[in-house]
Amino acid sequence: MPQTPLPVAPAQQRLDMLNSIFGPSHFEHGRLVVTVARDVNGMMKLAHQLMARVNESFGAVVEVIMEHVKYEWWLKLHETTTTVGLHKGQEVPDCQVTNIPEGIRQHPYKRSHLPTLEVLLLWEDASRITRGHCLYTIAHPDVPSLDQVPFIFEQIEPFFAKRWLIVELSLGPPIRGDLEEIDQDLEEELPHDTHVGGGYDVTVLALHPYGFAREQKTGASTVAPHVATCQPMVFKATTDDAGTAKICFLPADLNKIQIAETGMFMSQEVTLPRKDINTPHLGATTVKISVTPKALAMLRVFVFAMPEKLPAAEDTDGIIDWATEEREALPSATVEMKQLQGSALDILLDGEKTSALMHSGDGEFLVEGGGMPEGCVSLAISCPGYESEERVVMLLVGSNDIYIPLKPVE
Repeated sequence: MPQTPLPVAPAQQRLDMLNSIFGPSHFEHGRLVVTVARDVNGMMKLAHQLMARVNESFGAVVEVIMEHVKYEWWLKLHETTTTVGLHKGQEVPDCQVTNIPEGIRQHPYKRSHLPTLEVLLLWEDASRITRGHCLYTIAHPDVPSLDQVPFIFEQIEPFFAKRWLIVELSLGPPIRGDLEEIDQDLEEELPHDTHVGGGYDVTVLALHPYGFAREQKTGASTVAPHVATCQPMVFKATTDDAGTAKICFLPADLNKIQIAETGMFMSQEVTLPRKDINTPHLGATTVKISVTPKALAMLRVFVFAMPEKLPAAEDTDGIIDWATEEREALPSATVEMKQLQGSALDILLDGEKTSALMHSGDGEFLVEGGGMPEGCVSLAISCPGYESEERVVMLLVGSNDIYIPLKPVE
């Protein structure tokens, strides 16, 4: 038996409506044109009260502009065009209270019924093209009363439901290894780089209610959704070079900001309740998040030729301390790190199969950029005239010096 499709959640319905008009990015600033028939009794007072409420709530988002029309002029124009047959023509930009491109609306004087009150929202999309949408209109002879101002405002308010969120990432102080010691006074003086950079994912989860089981109708047509189907709304953005991500989202009573784990820092989650989100008249909400950098391992690989006679190692149980021995460096060697599935290096390489170490001189090879997350890595070493070798090594926080002697090809 086919399952009955679940109804769309109220918050999702609102989001779909807003996206169908503005697109996913919404708008940051716009213009709100309030057209009012000034010679209709009581309309000017009503328009001023409505504009005051809009300015108080959304003044930082939109510029409110009043446009005056007169029913007397509309009536004369229509009588003239009807009796003489004149064409009404196009709007003249120099005579407009603000720039309203042709095609966004039909001018009030050209309509069959003059609007006594109309609210038109204008904004620019990502391509800098002016768009428009009518939020409210009522045509003559209908005239709204003064006590309808709250109702008219309720028709306008849902179009400003989305909010802009600015997430600023910074690196917290570095983590030291368990065995790493540093003078406490020196630690306070040592600066650390807090810059994060671009290309990191920031996700906002808006935990909107799907509905309430007690409000669902009984019967085959409507069923209460299972809690497993009630997923949060997801909004994503990527940080710029300054480590800042800008997200437009539909806030719920409870929201969560998630920072994905990278090879550079740990994952992070911050709770953002609605009470901490700015209302539109205060502008975008800025949240500063300090992410915890991963403890880094410093890797140096020394590649040298295996001597014909190995150094004595009776006192060290056969383990040779190559750091204290003379070595014939192999500067023409190549050292590559290969990813191990699921390891820290797998995150660092970001999908690449290998990463070559750079030669710093005298057969010493370093990781480009300095450090890397601790964990297991596979090293592949090759050099013309010598046998290739591959080793899996465990890197720990701090310095890791690896000595690789290569045997000559026989």
